[in-house]
This record gives sequence, structure tokens and C-alpha cells, in this order.
Amino acid sequence: MDSFYIEPEIYRKYRDQVIALSQSIQVNYPENLPPEKRKPGLSDEQIAQQLGLDTRTVAEIRCVAEREYYGIDEWQQAIEFKERACRGYAKSGLGFTTRELFRKRNGKKEVE
Repeated sequence: MDSFYIEPEIYRKYRDQVIALSQSIQVNYPENLPPEKRKPGLSDEQIAQQLGLDTRTVAEIRCVAEREYYGIDEWQQAIEFKERACRGYAKSGLGFTTRELFRKRNGKKEVE
């Protein structure tokens, strides 16, 4: 496996822009916003084109920045959510995740 290195100055310069443009932070359909206010995340390639960087540099910045941006508890919650979603999908089909989110927002018991 080859190694990839980014100068710390490059990381600091682009970190906030990369994370803001990435799919890590999205304002999209769950926010019930009209289409003109939605802000779907961009791919690493799209971010690279926009910032004038190569895709591998953007991917490296994004991966490191996500680990700085999100605490360990959020990573654990995401793992648990994905596991419930996979098990729920296997049992109930595609609508499981949407129903689970609806129940959580409305104070109802989670689907096991």
C-alpha cells in the first residue's frame, strides 16, 4: 500500500471548505426544505474541480476532517443506526428507515 501525504498548510487551508461541500454535511430532503434551499453534498471529484485540487487530496482532507468534526459518540450512533437499518430492511423492506425516523421524531417506540 502506498502512502499519501498532504502538507499541513494545505489541509488547514482547505479543511473547512472541503467538509462544508462534502456529503458529510447536508441540508436536504429530511429538512423538509423547498428544492431551492436544499444543499446536497458534492462528491470528492466535484469538490476537487471546484477548489482546483486533485481528487485524492480532497478525499484525504475529507476523511481526516470528518474524524475531527464528529465525536466518537456520533460515529457509534451511526454504526448502530446502520445496523438497525440493515436488519430492518432485511425484515421490512426499503421503507423501514423512513418509518424509524418518523417514529423517533414523533416520540414513538423504535422499530426493533
